[in-house]
Amino acid sequence: MRLRHLAALVASLLMLALVQTPSSEAAATRPVAITITKVRCVDDCRNEGLEAAGESAADFFAEVWIDGVDLPRTPRAPDDQELVEPFWPKGHDVPDTRTQVPISVQIWDWDTTSGHDNGDASPRNNDNNLDITVDLATGRWTGDVNWPQSCAIGDGNQDDDEDEPRVEICFDVSTDTTSGDADGDGLLDGWERNGYNDNADATIDVDLPRMGADPRHKDLFVEMDWVGNRVPTRAAVAEIRAAFAAAPENAGGVANPDGDRGITFHLDMGGLPDIDLREAGMPQGTCNDGVDNGGGDAIDGADVTDCFYRSGSVEDPPPGDCGDNTDNDNDGRPDALDPDCLVADDFGALARGNPLTGQGTTQVCGLNQAFFDIKNQFFDQARRFIFHYGISVAGAAGCTKGGQGRIGGGIFVDHNNSGRTIFHELGHNLDLHHGGVDENRCKPNHVSLMNYDHRPGVPRQGGGVILDFSPPRIALDGSDRGRAPLAPITENMLNENTIVDPRDTENRFIFVDATGAKAPHDLDANPDWNGDGDDPPFENPVIANVDTVGANGRPPACRNTSTTDTLQGADDWSRIKLRFNQSGGDADLDPEPLEEEIEQLWEQLNTADLSVAVSDSPDPVAAGTETVYTVTVRNAGPAPATSVRALVSLPVGFRYVGSNARCTTSGCYLGEIPAHGERRFTVTAAVAEDLVHRNGGPKTVTTSVEVANLAGPDPSQAGNKAQEDTRVVAVADLAMTGFTATAPDQLLVGQSAEVPLKVKVANNGPSTPMDAVVSFTGGVADLPVLALAKGSPRELAATVRFSCDKPGNQLVALAASVAPASAADTDPEPGNNGGEASFTVDCVIPVAINIKPGSNPNSINPKEANVPLAVLTTKAGEYGLPIAFDATSIQPLSVRFGPREAAWTGQATGSEVHRRGHVEDSLERGNPETVRDGDADMVLHFGSGESGLTPGLAEACVKGTVTGAGDAVYRFFGCDATRVH
Repeated sequence: MRLRHLAALVASLLMLALVQTPSSEAAATRPVAITITKVRCVDDCRNEGLEAAGESAADFFAEVWIDGVDLPRTPRAPDDQELVEPFWPKGHDVPDTRTQVPISVQIWDWDTTSGHDNGDASPRNNDNNLDITVDLATGRWTGDVNWPQSCAIGDGNQDDDEDEPRVEICFDVSTDTTSGDADGDGLLDGWERNGYNDNADATIDVDLPRMGADPRHKDLFVEMDWVGNRVPTRAAVAEIRAAFAAAPENAGGVANPDGDRGITFHLDMGGLPDIDLREAGMPQGTCNDGVDNGGGDAIDGADVTDCFYRSGSVEDPPPGDCGDNTDNDNDGRPDALDPDCLVADDFGALARGNPLTGQGTTQVCGLNQAFFDIKNQFFDQARRFIFHYGISVAGAAGCTKGGQGRIGGGIFVDHNNSGRTIFHELGHNLDLHHGGVDENRCKPNHVSLMNYDHRPGVPRQGGGVILDFSPPRIALDGSDRGRAPLAPITENMLNENTIVDPRDTENRFIFVDATGAKAPHDLDANPDWNGDGDDPPFENPVIANVDTVGANGRPPACRNTSTTDTLQGADDWSRIKLRFNQSGGDADLDPEPLEEEIEQLWEQLNTADLSVAVSDSPDPVAAGTETVYTVTVRNAGPAPATSVRALVSLPVGFRYVGSNARCTTSGCYLGEIPAHGERRFTVTAAVAEDLVHRNGGPKTVTTSVEVANLAGPDPSQAGNKAQEDTRVVAVADLAMTGFTATAPDQLLVGQSAEVPLKVKVANNGPSTPMDAVVSFTGGVADLPVLALAKGSPRELAATVRFSCDKPGNQLVALAASVAPASAADTDPEPGNNGGEASFTVDCVIPVAINIKPGSNPNSINPKEANVPLAVLTTKAGEYGLPIAFDATSIQPLSVRFGPREAAWTGQATGSEVHRRGHVEDSLERGNPETVRDGDADMVLHFGSGESGLTPGLAEACVKGTVTGAGDAVYRFFGCDATRVH
């Protein structure tokens, strides 16, 4: 064993330490670490070289000095290996005043029989130690090798007693932490700051800084090759990215040095574009914003078409423009050249993700040899410590695996072509089992994508899923999470009074209840372990096999018959291990279920038996008014109905007005109805105002309602439809707005006249038009009013015949009313239906007069001063007069004489010249006028000039008053022929 150089090294480092000036108080320090990533025998080391004959291969360990301090030696690598990749970190805190720090490394073979053997790790002659000096400002080094060289090979000069058998050592240096990996993501700090060099040359093989790595924040890199169109959607990739971005700050047991949450997910799929994306980027957060983003349908998780992933999906996405050969955002990178058009990350020239072709791609089934053949051909070995490697490919013929990963390994295969399978298999790579800490695959108290029951995703209240490990995030950004591990569950001691996680108000856990139904349940609600759907009261204890298959036998890997198991929860995020072993990791786990099986499970988890009932009010309803339909939707379970839509079909003539639910042209979207819950909402509809009139009478119409859970199947369609009949009648406020009669002021007794009547009617609705009828008193015939319309009043005409059968003023009062013509129609306000009209007619007594008694013809000279005339006393029938007249009762001073029209209208100007009348038995009219009838008449005298008699006038008349029985005063009127010269 050659130890002379070792003694010299120790002496020099000791001297370096002694010359440093001690401080009177503790000085500030900063960490420096070297991580030995690889040790390899360059010269033969099996039964020769480092190992003697019969000792097989080397058993490596290392000795490290940092800043002159001999650190405890590394652990011993597995025995008998010619190559190890041990990732031995050795760190030390140095004064922060230092700018350069020396590091020395020796590689040894453990030998218990003849002493440990030193390998030559130095490219310098006469030296076996790797010696470098680290610049603390950059983390880079100089010395036996200079950055970016990160591997050194001894020169192995066998002619020099100082040189031992050659070994290769690869390493990295950190100036961030003594562990070599400040953020605990398995990527050494120097790699993340300066890039990774996989060999002894001076070329960076994996440029992590350009790829976005951050030594102060965890990163997870995945390369994925694919066959044909078997690629994850951008939404699935976004959901995976969101899940890791929201990871707890201390996921994996090490907090991010930058103090932020999350693990940055980097996916390399080359330049794979998606033409449905947009160059300006897709909207973000639209599946959790509480609004409809333009689709006129459901909101957020209830929008099952768009928002399956609550973080990664886009609700009502705008049309894609990544395939239109246009630079839509004017960044100089159209279509696939634009990073926003890529399914995965933009690695540019550093990308290695490939589309795969060839016969070998049809032979892959899980992690079989065909998988490794492809990996060996297409995966860059320089990435083996940095990138997980996966393939998305259809399974070989007969393959029943949906995907497969490896505990602690960096490899996986996805046969399901889904983001959830990628996330699940990455969970295995991160050291997670199906039960978190065990292989129980369907534990209700393990809310994680590792759980087979949660393979579709962790169900969210309100619909949709998230991808997450336990404990799942409550807030989508991870600022609030549920509790983990959740309390143990004992199947024969289930207590419905105990809420599984009262603080998780968003996520759901899944179990099989005592009836055998598998369904999601709110973590913050009392669990219905016995499935009676009638809580409270909450039962305790309940016995149920909660972690078995559901009614459709899914997932089959969960089938068991025990009802006495105690199930343990798990905290996945605290247990993940981001550093992985590309060479394999631990044993392969059971393969992932097929996508078909996952979809069947998702259907089972969304099976809800809906029913609907509908009622209306008012019924009957008046045309032109509104009716309100009350719709009640019930969910008999077993699962919540996360996207309930009710289609309300209104009859012809009914118009939608509004609802207290969210209704669009495609239906009323009710969101979620929990199992054994109900939702009641109303729809207001306006009835066409002319519906009854067009129908010719009242009409019965039918409104139908159909409900569906858009998120899953309904096991029974029997109650999904309901109808309600509604009787529509006509109701209108008919009003009479005017009623007049236009009668003559006076008529002669014995005469009659048609008195015009005018009626104004209106329809004040709500029903319109309506047939109406106007009825009168006084013998006037009814008037039909057809189609009286609201806003269009109608004026009607009628007549009434009036006859003067006695003298004096005669008052006539008439009444009229409007009403619906049909007995089936109604008027709610009868108080304005009627009107009254009246008129008074002065019935004037017709009399016989004799102008210039004894003269015939009655020649008058206008200049004559006096024209005698006699008003004759007559009997009824005499001279054809209807009633008797006593001329002696005339009031002489009231009498006026003149032309007919003037006399009749009271405009005559001739008055009795003597201011008195002369009672005598006057000559009667005749030819010749020679007869006196023996009764007393009234003789009066008028001046012809003042009476307005003009030449050519053929008739002159008198009008005056007469005192009748009971001192009643009447008017009289009489005329006689004249010949005025």
